[in-house]
Amino acid sequence: MSAIQLPSIFRAVQEIFPDTVLRMGFSTRVQSSFVVSVDLQQGVDSKSNTARFLQGVEALQKGVQNLNPPYLGEEVVQTAGGPQTVKVLYKRGVFHLLMLSRLPKAAEFRDRVFDLLEQIEREGFVVNANATVEQFQTMKPRIERTIDELLEARLQEKKDYRAIVRAVREAGGYDRDFADVQNIVYLGLFGMTAQTVRDRQPQVSGERYKRDYRGKKAGELRPSRSAKDYLTKEQLRTLDNGVLFITSKLALRHPDGVMTLDDIKGAAMEVGAEMLLSRARQAEPAEVVPLDLRTRIETIRTKLQRSA
Repeated sequence: MSAIQLPSIFRAVQEIFPDTVLRMGFSTRVQSSFVVSVDLQQGVDSKSNTARFLQGVEALQKGVQNLNPPYLGEEVVQTAGGPQTVKVLYKRGVFHLLMLSRLPKAAEFRDRVFDLLEQIEREGFVVNANATVEQFQTMKPRIERTIDELLEARLQEKKDYRAIVRAVREAGGYDRDFADVQNIVYLGLFGMTAQTVRDRQPQVSGERYKRDYRGKKAGELRPSRSAKDYLTKEQLRTLDNGVLFITSKLALRHPDGVMTLDDIKGAAMEVGAEMLLSRARQAEPAEVVPLDLRTRIETIRTKLQRSA
């Protein structure tokens, strides 16, 4: 037999269909839990025949090659008359069918799913109250380790472009807007746009070829379109600090996280202008006259227009 019986892993499904016995199990052959399709059909009170009930799932499975685990299949299930091979829906097939069905019981299942998603969004996690003591004991250190890793990732985000990319996207910006912000920062920090960095400096990091390919040897760098892959370690540290400077300004000015594209570009211009002035002072300390903020911003804008 390819199936062994387990406790109800379709708990939400069974709770919605309290008057229907759902025969369930776990297929060791495809490594997925399943429910007997005719039982699910009765549970959702579908009046169509079994073939029509499964039509959508079958069409999807035929349209996708090597679907793993499958949505639909056959398993040996213990019945009153002994072991029988019956048509079953595997877990993803059940979810797919119930998410698309217009039947009231399917809508109730969707509400359960949406409630769960909202709880995850609101609280950041969901704990299965029916878990065993052993599961809870294993879960606690894993949760603590995961939270520590996420905290570290959030702190790192303050020092790389993910924070700025997300801010630009949330403010309604597109690739062109991010490119503008990137060029403002690069001009201030390095005196070059991102494109100029790629043109003038050798690539030092990025993805590498896993095997020999069209004259390229395994281990060689794949050509990258990301300017960060052309920065030296020292330049990357400078970039991290510059981005941290920008995100800190934005966090202080907009503690609620709501900001416009002009807010983001303005903060980038201020930081870029300050860095341009700082670099100029280091180059010619005796001749540099402090400029007001508007003049510094216009200096960066002029450089951007020339490089466009």
